[in-house]
Amino acid sequence: MLGTYRSVFRTPGTGAFCGAGFVARLPLAIYPIALVLLISLRTHHYAFGGVLSACYILGGAPGNPFGAVLVDRFGQGRVLVPAALVHIAAVAAIIAIVEAGASEWWETIPATVAGFSFLSIGSLVRARWSHVLAGRPELSTAYSLESTLDEAVFLLGPLLATLLATELDPVAPLIAGAALVIGGSLWMARLTDTEPPVHEHEGDRPGTALRERGMVLVLFASIAMGAVFSSTELSMVAFSGQHGHANLSGVVLAVFALGSGLAGLLYGSRTWRGSLPWRFRLQSSIFALLPPLFLAAVNVPTLAVCAVVVGLSIAPTLITSFGLVAEIVPTRSLTEGLAWLSTGLNIGYGLGAAVVGRLADDHGGRSGFGVSVSAAVLFGVLAWVVYGALRRVPAPLA
Repeated sequence: MLGTYRSVFRTPGTGAFCGAGFVARLPLAIYPIALVLLISLRTHHYAFGGVLSACYILGGAPGNPFGAVLVDRFGQGRVLVPAALVHIAAVAAIIAIVEAGASEWWETIPATVAGFSFLSIGSLVRARWSHVLAGRPELSTAYSLESTLDEAVFLLGPLLATLLATELDPVAPLIAGAALVIGGSLWMARLTDTEPPVHEHEGDRPGTALRERGMVLVLFASIAMGAVFSSTELSMVAFSGQHGHANLSGVVLAVFALGSGLAGLLYGSRTWRGSLPWRFRLQSSIFALLPPLFLAAVNVPTLAVCAVVVGLSIAPTLITSFGLVAEIVPTRSLTEGLAWLSTGLNIGYGLGAAVVGRLADDHGGRSGFGVSVSAAVLFGVLAWVVYGALRRVPAPLA
């Protein structure tokens, strides 16, 4: 298996942009918890911290595809650093407002700008993999690697944010996040040898990736997938707490991510037959059928077992989803297409969290798993519709 993953790094420069991408997107999992801790550790209230975190996430919803369009049009190197500078200025404004003791609501503006200006780094990295490994079977392995690194980001980010906020200062995670963004962005911007070329668009108006057949359906499917993630995670936290083991909620979340990461590594170590639309339908069907297992949990240990099993379906589904977008979207709009997938996941994550939070308070953590099951079924249905829409459709021109 390790030999398979070593093969993707034989192309010069791949290790560098993979490392730069990991550094730059680590704050993706730092900021949401950092904003909550920034408020809660100072005021001992959580409500406004949740508002700030929501502003940051909602800012990224239009910001990710907008930034990706700029990248496709002007190149990664010309967009990365200016976007990072705007981002750290917004983070600095949040810190300045907090330190000045001004009204909390002023913080919502820079929080939204911070989310808007944080480029979809994962999309940029995957676009580089698609460029340097175009037409080679190792590309699927590279996507698997990135999905595993995404899991690592969401394991390390909250831990780092919590440690810095509680042991140093509530603003420390924001400072660390801004430093990682500018450091990773500068590093990646210098790696011009592996940067995808800018493609000239025909006519005065470049077409959006959403015009490609199946992309709108993929976007809606990704929203449903994101709702599965957030509803599952919040329900597991609520379930653990309501069963007297709030201290084990982090362990349950960790094994959920562990199952996904292991499945991603194994999935990427093999060469798979069958078209990407067919594999997307297969993986999505498995993803849709597993969440009902959570309803069988009677205590935290059985919940952890269910989490590992359900987690096994996540990374393979994400890998085929990103691969599918890379196949149906023209090269000139690839970064935008990948960013729309990430945007859908973020929107769904926010929607799922909003629904489950109230359900868990009123009816217990188990009720939240009903949202997970419903969103998973919706995702599975949409995946079959996507397959029908893409069948016998020729690949787009670059």
